[in-house]
Amino acid sequence: MKKWIITAAVLAVLAAAGGTGWFLLRGGGGGAPPGDMAAGAEEAAPVPVESGPITDKVVLDAQVEEDPAEKVVAKRGGTVTRVWVGDGQEVQEGAPIVSVRSEGAGTAPEAGGEGGEGAGAEQPAATEVTVNAPVSGKVGGLDGLAAGDPVEAGASVAAISRERFRAIAQIPANDLYRFYDDPEEITLKIDKGPPAQACRFLSIGESGDSGAGGGSAPGEETGMPGDGGGGGGAGATSQISCRVPEDLQVFPGVTGKMSIVTGSADNALLVPVTAVRGGFEEGEVIVVGDGGEQETREVELGITDGERIQVVEGLDEGEQVLDPIPLEEGFDAPDSGGGEELPEEEVVF
Repeated sequence: MKKWIITAAVLAVLAAAGGTGWFLLRGGGGGAPPGDMAAGAEEAAPVPVESGPITDKVVLDAQVEEDPAEKVVAKRGGTVTRVWVGDGQEVQEGAPIVSVRSEGAGTAPEAGGEGGEGAGAEQPAATEVTVNAPVSGKVGGLDGLAAGDPVEAGASVAAISRERFRAIAQIPANDLYRFYDDPEEITLKIDKGPPAQACRFLSIGESGDSGAGGGSAPGEETGMPGDGGGGGGAGATSQISCRVPEDLQVFPGVTGKMSIVTGSADNALLVPVTAVRGGFEEGEVIVVGDGGEQETREVELGITDGERIQVVEGLDEGEQVLDPIPLEEGFDAPDSGGGEELPEEEVVF
């Protein structure tokens, strides 16, 4: 791939020079450059289609975040009658957190007795409800809640931290093409931290989303912190998260690297990425016959490791393809059309 980038860059300089570069390369004299030079064909050569293993791996900057605490919600409003726990206390799922007395939750006969004067009139009854821990973890967010305090219906009275962590990495937009399926393997390495360990895939989704737009590991929630989190850079539109192993000591905000294997294959048909126009699902190559004849052929593409790409359909092992393949018409280095010439001493090769 670097070979083609360098070739294209040189051609752009020659085009901008209005032909000066060709003059210097030839040492003066008339004549135009060959027609195939603009396409980089002077470096192109047939290369064989080979068979072998390939692994597509992406390495991204990552940041560790603690899972959001699970809110403890009082479904009914009323008055707190008892607070069963304190901030920082470890509890099991289902443990009592607070009890709330609610008015008007039912009815009761008015004073006067059944069958007596005034019988049949009803007054609101009071019901006491205990709000329990939805998950196991450490209690927080009580904020001094005490007996006698009012609580609104649907209000959060506490939060349970499970002290679990996830690593989040931003995926640059163009790298989304490489996530054609859930990752096969993720390894997390914390900067200046413990040795790298496997990190179980959780989800892929838009930044700050709850896994929308991508797959997620079965049997686990995929919600992500609302601030998007993670390391990353300009152009990142989505993020990937994985579960940090419990025995890997981390802290909120620590950074590291996430090495992600997005796909792998054995005995795959492989060609250089520079021999293919396109890099996702479909492309085309130029097949070179034994007599030098050339045929443009459409191919179905698989995974890539950045240097080679898998051809799923359209080629056979042992066939020859042109590398690098010329640019498509319309994307070649344009003719300068009489652009301004650069002084000869400024053209360096």
